[in-house]
Amino acid sequence: MRLAQQATPDLPILPRLEVRKLRARLIFEEAMETINALGFRLLPDSTKIDFVEATADIVEIADGCADLMVVTIGTAIACGIDLDPIFQEVHRSNMSKFIDGHRREDGKWIKGPAYSPPNIKAELIKQGYTGA
Repeated sequence: MRLAQQATPDLPILPRLEVRKLRARLIFEEAMETINALGFRLLPDSTKIDFVEATADIVEIADGCADLMVVTIGTAIACGIDLDPIFQEVHRSNMSKFIDGHRREDGKWIKGPAYSPPNIKAELIKQGYTGA
């Protein structure tokens, strides 16, 4: 980030519009490349998530996953967020789905009554976020 002359704030902040646009574009580009590597193409002029099967490539899948991590971590850095404790809180929350949740037909795990949502704001406040 510093080599790219991008801001790396010390506290959680909402970056300028131009920075947010850049981060959104980077995430979108890498997500689309990963979706393509998984063997799918977004249909032209689609207003919903609709894919057509194409050739999958395990090397490109690995590259896409790593690139998504890079741009996601970069986005957290651009926002002054220490992502490690946020990730731990989200992971804790996700694990609570397995207490009494269930698997949907497509394989996604659905929250049960014991699900405990992540308290992201509390983690950000620990990092100096004031809400301003």
